[in-house]
Amino acid sequence: MNKRIGGVLAALALTAAAALPAATPAAAAAWTLRWSPDPADDTVAEAFEGIEDDRSDSHSGVTHIYVSGGAYRFDMHTQDRDGDDRQRNEVKGMRTGGSSYLKILENETWRIGYQLYIPTSLDATSSFTHIAQMKVPGSGAPLYTMSLPISGGTPKINVRYWDEAEQTHEVGNTNLEPIQGKWLDTTFEFKASDSGYLRWTLKDGSTTLVDKRLDNTDLWRGDDEYLRPKWGIYRSINSSGLQNTYLLVRNLQAYQLTGGGSTDPSAYEAEQGSFSGTARTASCSGCSGGTKVGWIGGGSGNAVTLNVQSSAAGARQLTVHGLVSGTRSFQVSVNGGAAQTVSLTGTDWNTPVSKTVSVQLGAGANSVRFFNDGASAPDLDRVTIQ
Repeated sequence: MNKRIGGVLAALALTAAAALPAATPAAAAAWTLRWSPDPADDTVAEAFEGIEDDRSDSHSGVTHIYVSGGAYRFDMHTQDRDGDDRQRNEVKGMRTGGSSYLKILENETWRIGYQLYIPTSLDATSSFTHIAQMKVPGSGAPLYTMSLPISGGTPKINVRYWDEAEQTHEVGNTNLEPIQGKWLDTTFEFKASDSGYLRWTLKDGSTTLVDKRLDNTDLWRGDDEYLRPKWGIYRSINSSGLQNTYLLVRNLQAYQLTGGGSTDPSAYEAEQGSFSGTARTASCSGCSGGTKVGWIGGGSGNAVTLNVQSSAAGARQLTVHGLVSGTRSFQVSVNGGAAQTVSLTGTDWNTPVSKTVSVQLGAGANSVRFFNDGASAPDLDRVTIQ
């Protein structure tokens, strides 16, 4: 090639490269508000995708779902029917405009919070009474429910996850009677994935009544178009003592986790930590991300250390997800403090098991070290903070 032509081409290439915009760093993961209807401005039809108000016209001329006193109100009368053996007055989905509504799609992470008021007339029942659900359009079992059961003779409020075989798994519960007649704060945080998670919190003012998380939940059923939440009263008539009653909800907000980084801001993968001694990564078919850290313990210095963030100083719940065939223990030290023992019992090296312990975290970054100087430790998949 002619040197002059080559020089011109090189100069043009440099000019073009200089004209290209600099790469923009990926945005940090953040909770983005997507939906927050206000009963003062948004009617029931404007706030929700669909309304299921006495679909069988069993109580003709009566509106059961409406705005009342700054909240959305759901009435239920003993005569109301949605089929031969049940009652249903519910809303579904999150409307953002005249024909627009939100769709929760695969691998998305959401946090849906609101306040609810359960009067004494809305009591626990021996058959099902659901006051919130997550479902897919059409028929079929829910993915999770908030319900009012009688358990061991005691009225409860609980949340259950429903797997694909329609087997239920309790996320958490607390006694119902002490919280009836009060405004409560509740939040569902979840990842819509074949291997997701579901976290439920329930608070009475500044008191946390429930803060539980269930991992390895199948919250995406393959061919689902999208997920949508439901609120209202859906109950069986096969319980004694049913009364005319109601439910109130207000301050509804739905946040989606957007931006880069982890799709679970409270989870820390073991392979993202720092290793010392013999500790190293290995593949794991049942682990989050398909990877774990093994060869921990069995001597001084064989450890993995994770950098865990906390928005404020105080006691937090640390859930350790590990793998072991039999029983082994971690020693866990936070910020160089005294270690506590966390023992895990499992069946094989590819099926995670978990244990939750209380730890004291400082505001900001915290160093959490997993080791066992005297014996071999389990393998580590990840940890979660609540």
